[in-house]
This record gives sequence, structure tokens and C-alpha cells, in this order.
Amino acid sequence: MRSLAVLFAVLLLPACATLGGGRSGGGDRARLWDQAHDAFARDSFRLAEERFQRLATEFPRTHEGHEASFYLGVLAMEPRGRVDFQAATRHLSAYLAADSLRRPSGWHVREAETLHRMARLLSTPCGQRVPAIFCETAVVVDTVTRTAPSSSDGGAAAAEAARLRRVVEARDARIRELEAELQRIRNTLAPRNPRE
Repeated sequence: MRSLAVLFAVLLLPACATLGGGRSGGGDRARLWDQAHDAFARDSFRLAEERFQRLATEFPRTHEGHEASFYLGVLAMEPRGRVDFQAATRHLSAYLAADSLRRPSGWHVREAETLHRMARLLSTPCGQRVPAIFCETAVVVDTVTRTAPSSSDGGAAAAEAARLRRVVEARDARIRELEAELQRIRNTLAPRNPRE
């Protein structure tokens, strides 16, 4: 009988240590999860980052802690926040590595893979990027003084003005396309409740 009690105690003690002495932290974890997503929804990126970081640090072996790594990667790529592609790569690599070990499986594996590739590409120098990921060009403003066109070259000036209008219209259309694509990505990455 005594050996049975000792065996039971030996098996029970590691379980209690894993749970933190019987405290699972589920309430804190759920509260942090909700606060992080509320801050993200309100575009309070620093607060969201701090809450997700706490989740990832304090509850790394939970589903919420695992998913927090994904959201930290997303926040590091958020154009309205502090953009840091190296941090995004780090967080998304951690998310994908834990997922490949089948420790808690994530909901956003496909998105994380795509964002991870994008973060890696965007952190490389412009000359090494694929053509679809272009670099911003520097705009140099220089004042040029010209004389008014004479009647003999009026056609050339009008043709140049028409060409420049077409270039501006094409760039405006590209900007609208990119803004629509960004909105689609934001809608795809909208926070989901892990308890559903």
C-alpha cells in the first residue's frame, strides 16, 4: 500500500510542477489574449505587441502562446507600426518551427509561410529581390528653368505632357491595386478567437 502511495506521488508531482502548483494561468492567458486582440483591432500596435510578447513568453507551450508568435510576426510587418522585417522573420520562424514539431499546431501555418517568405525577401537588398518585390525609388527634385515652347515645337510638348499623364495614371492604378491587396490581406489576417 505504501509503495502504491509513493508511486502515485511520484507521478503526480511532475504534473503539479508542469501546471505551476495547480494554477494553469488560464484566466491570465485568456485575459492577455483578449487584450492583445482588442489592442490590435484598435490599431494600438505597441500595446498589442506587448501583450502578444507576454503571451509568447509566459505561456509558450499553450495554443495562445504559440499563436502569439504569429501575431508578433504580423505586427512587425504592419506598415502603420514599427516595421522590422528581421523581427518578423524571427517570430514567424519560431511559429513555423514549433508547428513543424507538432507542438501546438497553429491556425495560420499557410499565412505564416507566405509572410515569412515576404519578410525574408523584404529584408534583402533591392538588387537581390524578385522582380515582383520592387524597391522604392528615391525622388530627386531639381528646379529646371525652361523657356516657354515656341509654336514650332508645341506638338512635342503636348505629346510629352500626354505621356506623363499616362505614366501618372498607371502609377495611380497600381497604388489602388496594392491598397486593395493590402486590405484583402488584413481581412484574411483578422484576429480569430482561439476558444471557438
